[in-house]
Amino acid sequence: MSCDSTQCLRKSTWNCIEVGLLTENETSLTWRNGLEAEIRSLYFGEQAVRYTKRKQLITGLSFFVSSGTVGTLLASSPKWIPTTLALMVTAMSAYSMAVGLDRRVNTISKLHSEWNHLQSEYENLWNHWYEDEAQKTLSGLLKRGRDASQIATELPYDSKAIKKWEEFVYSRLKGKSE
Repeated sequence: MSCDSTQCLRKSTWNCIEVGLLTENETSLTWRNGLEAEIRSLYFGEQAVRYTKRKQLITGLSFFVSSGTVGTLLASSPKWIPTTLALMVTAMSAYSMAVGLDRRVNTISKLHSEWNHLQSEYENLWNHWYEDEAQKTLSGLLKRGRDASQIATELPYDSKAIKKWEEFVYSRLKGKSE
């Protein structure tokens, strides 16, 4: 079977047997998903820092307030001050356990890492769309993105933070095209 060069433009052989090259729509999808992966990577990176700082603050305050030094310093203070501090430590610890802060920090960090890897792999695919395994690679990346998105549904969503990272990523593109 033969074909003209227009039909075979995106195929690796001239006998019209397609071996996994990306179509124009798939290369566009690769580009868009690479940008979205970068946005999500930045977003989850920021969230990981935010929740890690929160966890460190809670842990640090809990240790400090429940230490003997604070007790000694507050021994001559009015009774309501140590009681208030004890309630504060209890409330912070309860919050940390209720929201699963340790698990949340771990999950967000893994999501940051996964989206960062996806962005890098989408960029690589964008630069190698013509290779034989390109469609298989794209399918694998799409599945990994769906899996990461599924995990993220269990977490709070900060629309202002995601908008900030969208504007950041898209503004860099604007700068390059001008």
